[in-house]
Amino acid sequence: MWEVVSEMGSSLIEEYLSDADREALARAEGDLGRVFGDGRVSVPELRARLDEMMLAPGLPDGTAVTELDAGGVPTLRVETGSVDDSAAIVWLHGGGYLIGSAHGYRAMAAAVSAASGHPVVVPDYRRAPENPYPAALQDAQAVMNWAAQAYGDRWVLAGDSAGGGLTMASLIRARDAATPMPAGAVLVSPLADLTASGASFDTYAAEDMAISRRSVKHLAYAYLNGHDPGDPHVSPIFGTFDRMPPTLIMASDREVLLDDARTLHAAMQRDGSPSTLSVYAGVCHAWTMFASYMPRARRAVDEISVFARAAIDAARTEGR
Repeated sequence: MWEVVSEMGSSLIEEYLSDADREALARAEGDLGRVFGDGRVSVPELRARLDEMMLAPGLPDGTAVTELDAGGVPTLRVETGSVDDSAAIVWLHGGGYLIGSAHGYRAMAAAVSAASGHPVVVPDYRRAPENPYPAALQDAQAVMNWAAQAYGDRWVLAGDSAGGGLTMASLIRARDAATPMPAGAVLVSPLADLTASGASFDTYAAEDMAISRRSVKHLAYAYLNGHDPGDPHVSPIFGTFDRMPPTLIMASDREVLLDDARTLHAAMQRDGSPSTLSVYAGVCHAWTMFASYMPRARRAVDEISVFARAAIDAARTEGR
């Protein structure tokens, strides 16, 4: 059930939470707390913890994982069940530009593949601090160019958390460089402002187990390596959004990045690009990671899949 809260392409998943919803949220917050919640931890340890958490459910039966080279970027292609491989979803993983990996995202990619009926391609873009900006953006651009050669316009670019911010930054760069664009884009809990200026950083500081203003400042220091945090290629909320593909933006109603999502949505509408904002009640940051046990994560995966199929079908119809 959906409750429309605005006529501007924005919607809110109903606020009523079942016992199953509450139990799943508590479990997800516990999982996030075990990854992020015990103070100073090394980047290698955080990487191992996040991958372990995300792979704990295992891969669904019938999942195939293939290694490939996507424009020079090591990449995993994940498909579950029978898929239409004439199109794809390219997923830029989250992790604050420091952690997260294609390997760790296999289970989530499998869930999206099963729901969408398309393969999900997850690049292992270079991470900070070993490879600061612009390495991740360069890798994302290389993968976009590869996807355009492999699928024409029949692909969707998606990402969660830092991967959501990287998705929008990559769209801005591709538009400005007149290089290939996807049929659509999906941003889940996008980290789109490395200055951490949104009021939601204060409003939901006590409720967000994954991200804080302090953690964004720390990851920005490592990722930017002295680069301007106000550059739209690292903080896309400061960009312009004309000539963008249809975009689905998703966020939790209790996460510190809620204002990043709202600001991107409003700016896209201001600049005449099609955007839908879906705000989910009773979920955590980047909740699609928990599709194995969270009902609202499965619902979000279904929403992503419906959007992606529609964007790909529209590209086919238009003969793009």
